[in-house]
Amino acid sequence: MPKNGHSRELLNRNTGEVLELWDSSEDAAPRRTYSFGGRHGQFSFERVLDMLQGDSGITGDAFRVFFYCGIMTYKQGGATAKEAADHLGLTVQATRRIAKELAENKFFLVADRIGRTIKYKASPHIVSSLSGSDQSEEAAAYHLPVVPGRSTATRRRA
Repeated sequence: MPKNGHSRELLNRNTGEVLELWDSSEDAAPRRTYSFGGRHGQFSFERVLDMLQGDSGITGDAFRVFFYCGIMTYKQGGATAKEAADHLGLTVQATRRIAKELAENKFFLVADRIGRTIKYKASPHIVSSLSGSDQSEEAAAYHLPVVPGRSTATRRRA
């Protein structure tokens, strides 16, 4: 144990709970919890900004479909185009076309396929609620997404 009597272990050996290092000195401000409602995760600013650029070829509806399926990835393992269409107020045909295009460009991964019904999940390169090491392992298994409106040469120069 350190001189101040506080343990510096990262894991409670009795419960398996992961502990956070916290400096309890008088200078340190007390830690506050997040104000997000429910579960939260992180996303890649760089890749989302690429999706939002005018020349990306990604429409507002495609962006909405992507984030709906991204959230459903961590609530229930993904979503079908019909579920996304019902929630977003889009037609099922348009949502299927959008989801297929997002999958072709590696923004979506196919989580499950039952007959002709496809359940999509978001690429771990863009959104995640996993720990850093778990996210790295999952992302290593998949190719990086390709922004459809840009050539490969343009992406490399940026």
